[in-house]
Amino acid sequence: MSKTCEICGKHPRSGCTISHAHNVSKRIFYPNLRSIKTLVNGTARTIKICMKCLKATAKSK
Repeated sequence: MSKTCEICGKHPRSGCTISHAHNVSKRIFYPNLRSIKTLVNGTARTIKICMKCLKATAKSK
């Protein structure tokens, strides 16, 4: 199961967690994805979309 937005292509990024004592450990930043039902080419489909794209499509309506 892919953790990628089907609209903009946003996907997990790697980075570091840095504590107050500056201990560094690797971590992964995941996009805020939601599954929504929508019409794609006339057929109902469930797609994964990030919240940034979801807000943008809601504003354009």
